[in-house]
Amino acid sequence: MTAASTAPRQDRILLGIAMMLVCVCLFAVVHVLVKFLAARYAIAQLMFFRSGVALLPVLLLMLRHPRGLGLMRARRPLGHILRSGCGMFAMATMFAAFRYLPAADVIAINFAAPIFVTALSVPLLGERVGWRRWTAVAVGFCGVLIMLQPGALLAAGSADAALGGALALASAFAYAFVVIAIRQLARDEAGETIVFVYMAAVALAMLPVLPFVWITPESARDWALLIALGLVGGVAQIFLTRAFECAPPVAVMPFEYFSLVATAFLAWLIWTELPSSGGMAGAALVIASGLFILFREARTARRPPP
Repeated sequence: MTAASTAPRQDRILLGIAMMLVCVCLFAVVHVLVKFLAARYAIAQLMFFRSGVALLPVLLLMLRHPRGLGLMRARRPLGHILRSGCGMFAMATMFAAFRYLPAADVIAINFAAPIFVTALSVPLLGERVGWRRWTAVAVGFCGVLIMLQPGALLAAGSADAALGGALALASAFAYAFVVIAIRQLARDEAGETIVFVYMAAVALAMLPVLPFVWITPESARDWALLIALGLVGGVAQIFLTRAFECAPPVAVMPFEYFSLVATAFLAWLIWTELPSSGGMAGAALVIASGLFILFREARTARRPPP
């Protein structure tokens, strides 16, 4: 075995950041497509196209792996069931939230997921969280409350906005369980396996529901948009995987927050839709707390064990 073959793989941080930026821009397109299509089609139908069509690019990603289609064999089926169930709930509530809130507000509230992950990692993973990260969690929750503005919504009687905020928050909470489940699965499973099993599980779960909610697209444009929903989402997943292959998470994860800017820009361009001032103020607190939690986790990971 040569020295070159045993040398550790070097990180390509700039390439990883570029991959992440492409990924979040593609997911912004997915968000806009969901908001546009959710006004006419059932959530289950959108989830089917989002997951079923996305299997095509994910399969291409698997074929390039040394194990090939052998990646379809899951080693921890119960873990995948938990991850898929939480993921389906997170997807359904997020898609539904787009019906009632500006797209940028939904994404901003969804950024609360890392805060929930930190809070849940103590009882579920037995991790130790210091006072600095607990402070960041408290600040993040304040940001969520500012975005939701429960007092103002109740006073104004805005039932749609209150429902949209509750759905977006439920999606963020469920996604926190998804992240924790993926942390557990990643110890034994390849990333491609986790993605493939999840997408296949969502598509199969939606099949029995489709006959009851199916609305036949009225035009070739709608067919194209539904197919694009899955293809763009699947390609975005590939760029996300490649970003983490090229660079460590601490280098690329902060750029996920660019999806708020990209989504807000597309929503403004298409519908002249602007995020609420409260949403942006709260999002600033949530993003700041999320970045601090990421920074603390990176520092903790670099410390040598006692």
